[in-house]
Amino acid sequence: MEESFVPLRGIKNDVRGRLTCYKQDWTGGFSAGIRILAPTTYIFFASAIPVISFGEQLERSTDGVLTAVQTLASTALCGIIHSIVGGQPLLILGVAEPTVIMYTFMFSFAKDRADLGPNLFLAWAGWVCVWTALLLFLLAVLGACSIINRFTRIAGELFGLLIAMLFMQQAIKVGTHQGLLWCPCLFGLDIM
Repeated sequence: MEESFVPLRGIKNDVRGRLTCYKQDWTGGFSAGIRILAPTTYIFFASAIPVISFGEQLERSTDGVLTAVQTLASTALCGIIHSIVGGQPLLILGVAEPTVIMYTFMFSFAKDRADLGPNLFLAWAGWVCVWTALLLFLLAVLGACSIINRFTRIAGELFGLLIAMLFMQQAIKVGTHQGLLWCPCLFGLDIM
């Protein structure tokens, strides 16, 4: 475990470690022929389906300011950039429930303020993302990932529990919003 923070040491180690595999990752993908079709299709659908569903949830939560099309386009752009720069072409990126909740709370906050409102929500959210990116870059430069060893497994399990609870809360919220017809569907009964 690294005890001292040496700026850029983690980034240098990551680049040095991936540089030997970077060329092989791309040449292996192109030389695989049709065998690459199955993992590519899997990763496409594993990335696209949650993005579309979370995009629809964002569209409902933000009164149509953020839509599934915007969510899909931004995920595709970030995925392409990350696969080229990150050196890992078979990486699944996408939107998660905590991201949707963050944008929902940000929209609720902006909607009620006269100086922001729904019209300036996207610009404000963009600046929030720029500042978040700067802070994450600063954490990477300072090697903050070296302290991950100090966290126990319970921290990850509690975060997983939070995400599961948020999914259940959203399902109950949508179900009660649609009336009593959703109750038989919980038990797999076809009432139509």
